[in-house]
Amino acid sequence: MSNPYESPIQQNQDRSVHTLVRGPALALIVVSLIAIGCGSLGLVIDVVLIATGAVAKLEEMNEGPVSKYTQITVRAIWGAVLVMASSFVLYGAIQMRNLKNYETARAASIVAMVPLLGPCCILGIPFGIWAYVALGKPDVRRAFQ
Repeated sequence: MSNPYESPIQQNQDRSVHTLVRGPALALIVVSLIAIGCGSLGLVIDVVLIATGAVAKLEEMNEGPVSKYTQITVRAIWGAVLVMASSFVLYGAIQMRNLKNYETARAASIVAMVPLLGPCCILGIPFGIWAYVALGKPDVRRAFQ
């Protein structure tokens, strides 16, 4: 809800700031939700493989230098890290969309740009750059205050 005592110029600036952050925030939200969903599914599968003992059956067929149990355990730990990073990007994108907590929104855009840590790897990079550039504009920075 806008302030009825604000000048029309200020109200137009607020609308333009919302327009600037809406696109990158929405893109990061969608990409983060996809990454959280896929990562959570992978974690569930890894935990089921470990808990049911299916890893032991895979171990019998293993011909490589690293055991299947080690591979699946490392993959599960990395999956948990990716889900946490994507959750942080989701939180930061929501903050960005609502023009709250500038530092968190900016940090989330940086995390999205990290190639093997951000959400959906390849998609996180351009959307993170888009969000970072939008957050760097002086009008946007002022709107967070």
